[in-house]
Amino acid sequence: TLGQITAYAAAQLSSQYCTHAFSVLIVRDFARIIRWDREGAIVTDPIPYNVDVSLAEFFYRYSKAPPELRGVDTTV
Repeated sequence: TLGQITAYAAAQLSSQYCTHAFSVLIVRDFARIIRWDREGAIVTDPIPYNVDVSLAEFFYRYSKAPPELRGVDTTV
């Protein structure tokens, strides 16, 4: 549920040194990428991951991104 997903993100943001976090929500044939920060969340449009490479591209770019773009708080 939305409340459960929000609780997981809030727990992650409060227990780790991060400025933001990402979640991937998969429902049937669609995925949504959620970017969480302490102000709220930004959600993508549905991604039909079986025919669209956007989700795979997100994971590839995330794996290559520097820590601050992945949400690591580098000021600590």
